[in-house]
Amino acid sequence: MPSPHDQLFRTLFAQPNLAASLLRGLLPKGLVAGLDLDRLAVCDGEFPAVGKGGRRADLVCEVPWRDGQQPAAHVVVLCEHQSRPDRWMALRLSEYAHGVWARHRRDHKRAKQVPLVIPLVVHNGRRPWRTRLSLLDLQAGGAHFKAAIAPFVFDGQFLLDDLPTVQDQALRARAMAAAAELGLRAMRDARGDLARSLREAKALFLQVEQSPSGLAALCAVIRYCLLVGEADTRAVLTDEIAPALDPEPQEAVMTAADMLKAEGREEGLRLGLEQGLEQGLEQGLEQGRAQGFRAGRVDVLLKLLQLKFGPVPQAARGRIQAAPVEALDAMAAKVLSAERLAEVLALLP
Repeated sequence: MPSPHDQLFRTLFAQPNLAASLLRGLLPKGLVAGLDLDRLAVCDGEFPAVGKGGRRADLVCEVPWRDGQQPAAHVVVLCEHQSRPDRWMALRLSEYAHGVWARHRRDHKRAKQVPLVIPLVVHNGRRPWRTRLSLLDLQAGGAHFKAAIAPFVFDGQFLLDDLPTVQDQALRARAMAAAAELGLRAMRDARGDLARSLREAKALFLQVEQSPSGLAALCAVIRYCLLVGEADTRAVLTDEIAPALDPEPQEAVMTAADMLKAEGREEGLRLGLEQGLEQGLEQGLEQGRAQGFRAGRVDVLLKLLQLKFGPVPQAARGRIQAAPVEALDAMAAKVLSAERLAEVLALLP
């Protein structure tokens, strides 16, 4: 089961315009100038890996070059949400890169080149990233020997967006879409004073509300904040942010808060995520889930579908009301990027 951090990242940036906004703010300007980010496509993140099995990246974007001549660039974006950085990240990213190239060669037998792969890690751990960014640093050998051979060794270095070190002004300077900025801000402050951060970002909530697919993005961020925040976070959302919103998003905020209460997950799930869901939740929490968890999911999903696509046919409503929780979650995440109601309904069992 994905963590709230991972789920928010995938939900927000599965929408191409928000993924493009993220990359415009993070990639080198000289590279951005050569990429046609308006035609960015979010792709399947499953790659063949070295050895058995496969590798799945959190987000993979295919971006064509502006001149249209070279193979499309692949940008592999990972959301790192561990308490401590992964020292093996450079090695892990090299496997993703190998997967991109292997798949391209398999699908384009006559190609003379493989796509450019740009690995990017978005890190929202409790402390700044201290682990090396280079694959060469993970390989044995004295520093003077490495310096001599460095120009000839595959390095595997990656771009790092180390959110704990990014100040508000620097986030704003990226000129990202409001939903992208709000999502990164929430992830950055999830382990700190999230309530204060949300209070200071009130204007961003209003901007997201007015943006395309704004309600779906707003719901994703709000649900994330309710899951990872404390009681003061919930109070800021329900007592200060929600009253400033229009009636529909205001209702979505209150419904999400009520749903989490009914699930009995405000404290139990937060601790379960920290300690490992394999330890399980107490029986009382499970009873709370059974009573309110599913009904709240159905209610929020139907509201999102109606706001984006118009009236939902009665037959579809019946299928949604009978769907398992896993399907409801998948459909809610899909609303943000879907262009037609049928794309969301296709996820029904």
